[in-house]
Amino acid sequence: GALFGQVVLSTSAHARLVSLDPTPALKMPGVHDFIAASAVPGLNCPNGSIGGENLKEKVFFEVNDEIPCMGVMLGIVVADTWRQAHDAAKMVVQRYAALGPVVAGIDEAVQLRAVYTGMPANVEPSAYGRRGARPEHAAGLEHGAAAVGLTAMKSGLLSAKGSFKTGGQNHFYMETQSVCCIPHDGDQWEVICSDQDSNTTQACVALVLGIPQHCINVKVPRAGGGFGGKLSRQCLTACAAAVAAKKLRRPVRVQNERLDDMRLVGGREPLQFDYEVSFDASGRVDSMDVTMTMDPGWFFGDCTGDMAMAVGWADNCYQYKNFKVKTQAALTHKPHSTSMRAPGCMQSILAAEVAIEHVARTVGRPAEEVQALNFYNISESPTTPAGDHIGQAGYNWTIPTLWTQIQKQARYTERKKVVEAYNLANRWTKKGIAISPVKYTMGIDFYSSGALVCIYGDGTVLVSTGGSEIGQGLNTKVALCVAETLGAPFEKVVVGPRETSKIPDNTGTGGSGTSECTSEAAIMACQKLVPLLKPYREKSKTWEDAVTAACADKVGLVATGWYQFKKTINANAYATYGTAVSEATIDVLTGEVQVDRVDVLMDLGTQLDAAIDMGQLQGGFIIALGHLLTEELKLDQSGTQLNLGTWEYKIPTAYDIPLEFNVSLLKDSPNPVGIKGSKASAEPAMCLIPSVYLAVKNAIYAARAQALGSQGWFMLNTPLTPEVIRAAVGVGDEQLVVP
Repeated sequence: GALFGQVVLSTSAHARLVSLDPTPALKMPGVHDFIAASAVPGLNCPNGSIGGENLKEKVFFEVNDEIPCMGVMLGIVVADTWRQAHDAAKMVVQRYAALGPVVAGIDEAVQLRAVYTGMPANVEPSAYGRRGARPEHAAGLEHGAAAVGLTAMKSGLLSAKGSFKTGGQNHFYMETQSVCCIPHDGDQWEVICSDQDSNTTQACVALVLGIPQHCINVKVPRAGGGFGGKLSRQCLTACAAAVAAKKLRRPVRVQNERLDDMRLVGGREPLQFDYEVSFDASGRVDSMDVTMTMDPGWFFGDCTGDMAMAVGWADNCYQYKNFKVKTQAALTHKPHSTSMRAPGCMQSILAAEVAIEHVARTVGRPAEEVQALNFYNISESPTTPAGDHIGQAGYNWTIPTLWTQIQKQARYTERKKVVEAYNLANRWTKKGIAISPVKYTMGIDFYSSGALVCIYGDGTVLVSTGGSEIGQGLNTKVALCVAETLGAPFEKVVVGPRETSKIPDNTGTGGSGTSECTSEAAIMACQKLVPLLKPYREKSKTWEDAVTAACADKVGLVATGWYQFKKTINANAYATYGTAVSEATIDVLTGEVQVDRVDVLMDLGTQLDAAIDMGQLQGGFIIALGHLLTEELKLDQSGTQLNLGTWEYKIPTAYDIPLEFNVSLLKDSPNPVGIKGSKASAEPAMCLIPSVYLAVKNAIYAARAQALGSQGWFMLNTPLTPEVIRAAVGVGDEQLVVP
């Protein structure tokens, strides 16, 4: 008997809402009601439990409110069917009065002086816990002494500076935001939600309904992808559905249509890096000074944690004597951006490689030589700008091994010569090949992960955890660890839905560390059960017989586990390392790119499930490839998003996957501080896209040398669309002559 709801989204940006008339919608077939702000019984804010800047957002904006952007919620239409609700939502009449020019990006924000130094750190701590970043880094960091320019002037070092811009990226998970809110007796509510952070959903819905959290059970059977888009933005539709269900006393389902989902939920934030680096004549770096400017949309919110990650990861694998990062936020009239897989840091690691390549071109050395020259030297017991002591307290360092091994596996030196020969023989297509490393820090000490293990009389095992299965294989890893620890057949173990009524106060699922921490919580629970079953295991031939005997003796076969990493001297627990060699071909005339081959070698420690980890790093790399090559965010001057849906917004397809994609794992390298020796797998591989970026840029260098007679360094911003590459190549019309 559930009704269907569809949210009504604003159609104007930087304007005052003059009137909102649902009359045409209410006249349509099957429509039950239009529910607006007046029906909210509690706090009219979908992220009230997070606090800080998030309090600016409303579940439903009201008449006379300033509407910051297109895509904020004004109400929800409830009808008998999804189609009826969807069509009626488009019929609600909105009238606006413009308030001034629309700020559509960082450049406009700079012109209109809408840029603010630093990022606010007044967000409830769990908001950072989902991102694995230190809050203070949102405002920048300093490591070492003097500024770059001063250092270079005093010591006679060389210096290079540039401004590197990266675009944003829309969330495009398979399942759009979806929720079903069901009322039960005594003002109890069940919220079945596609989310990554059920505790935040529970807390926010409780505030909106004005009831205690124990009245709400948020349940996640599984989510059809998340990638950060369901860490907090799921609260928008969850709160809207809850308000509608509360008013009508009927179950209400909400499932966003894809274009509406893209209007409502932001994605990866555009970032600009203004850097200056000093170095000696060999290319050994001395100091780095970088200002990061982020476009978080119309308020800071979630982006504080993303900026902290961008800052904390910005050194990548390179040892600087002095390292300084300043941060800025450029507020725009765009939907609020939010975390997206490897938030902030994927772009800052790419920027680190852009700067190193700039150094290499300046001193006239191959980029791979300058990269290796500047790796952290473990013999010097280095400390990273973020506060990690490499080589100490279990913080291992395998980049030199990976660097040597990937070049042998990929035949890098040999293929580099083949690429050079190809470019000499071909005028209108050019190839490039490049290599890049990643140091992806993992601060798993912020995770608080719980598990409940129940063994039944027939020998079956039900596990409940505080982690959300979002396609990353969390449930499989947990089941494997439970089966191994108990000594039970794997087929007897099932991991049930995540429910806040069973596991409260769990950290959100994100940051690539939830699977390992949840597995450890389940292991801890099982370790309490093993001694209880030991006498029966010694007497019985099978697992089932032992459990049956224990149950007959009234042994309580239920236990909980709660895991939290013990802090070490390091700011982060460990780092996942990787290297990649990529080869690409560009069409000089059209600017199109074909990724010919990618070889990836990762240090994932001792994998909890190697097959899952391999799939995760392959999938993560392709998502990153989309950000680099095909996905482009565009807004016009009215604030309208121009690239919505698959017709205009180009996520990677089967044709964008590298023609040859080789992925391998470093052997015999257990993580000294990892769960069963494991490491995080998905997001680290995303930060290997600089190898593709540099390969494409090397191909452009080859084209420019022939077209312009120049091998000089140039800036290349992302995404690397055909238009961007065609412009960078510099082939003029006078060269397009048929002989």
